Amino acid sequence: MQVIYVDVLLGTNLFVDFCLLLLNAKFLHLEPKKGRLILGASVGAVGSLIVLVPAMETWVSFIYQLLLAAIITYCTFGFCGRALFLRQLLSFYVMSFAFAGIMLVLWYFLAPKGLFIKNNVVYFDVPPVLFIALVGVCYFTMRIFHRITGRGAVSNIDGTLELSFDGEKRKLRCKVDTGCALKEPFSGLPVIVAERSALPQLPKTPPRPVPFSSVGGDGLMRAWKPSNAQILIGEKEKKLGPCYVAVSDSKLSGGDYEALIPPELLDDFM
Repeated sequence: MQVIYVDVLLGTNLFVDFCLLLLNAKFLHLEPKKGRLILGASVGAVGSLIVLVPAMETWVSFIYQLLLAAIITYCTFGFCGRALFLRQLLSFYVMSFAFAGIMLVLWYFLAPKGLFIKNNVVYFDVPPVLFIALVGVCYFTMRIFHRITGRGAVSNIDGTLELSFDGEKRKLRCKVDTGCALKEPFSGLPVIVAERSALPQLPKTPPRPVPFSSVGGDGLMRAWKPSNAQILIGEKEKKLGPCYVAVSDSKLSGGDYEALIPPELLDDFM
């Protein structure tokens, strides 16, 4: 019979969830505050107490883990729109599932005493050195996967955006932001968000409405398709693919940048 120590259960899952959330933030190019990372990891640690109840049906365990992942995601990243939240949730859930899978493989082949998996929760009562080694193997395995898939290519990048409307060129200070995930609803093209003050003369063509969700509520922004869009980062210049530029009446920053660019427009840039 496996003996489970609650303090060990909470402590190890707090550490593991913190690592997974940190990895998830890097994967999505987000920078949550350390306090929110700790809060999310703490919720995950408390949720691991489900290991103390009798073994659940697979579908019940799946629903529980999904709901727990949603709460952890909200506590860590907040809610900045349905699309971004679902991406954060899916990413964290997949990482948690992958972590459990890797630990299951290690458990099967190495069978370390004190490693126990129940209700999709991994319990460790192993020597600290072995524990750090196991978590390290999982962490770096997933980091290598991220590098192979190129997910770490665009992160915290500032540059200059040049737009052409009606034959006129405008230059804006810009930032690549994973949170900028808007789509023009009819074409499905990505949307750049620019401050209204940075575009004193709006295009004369009829705008397209682009719905958005934010902490302050939902709404619509007017968007236009530029005849040309390109970005300059350092000494590198890239012409962006088809996209729309939506105008925001609110300030996007304290003056550091005037436009937000979705990372998908720069997938092959770096």
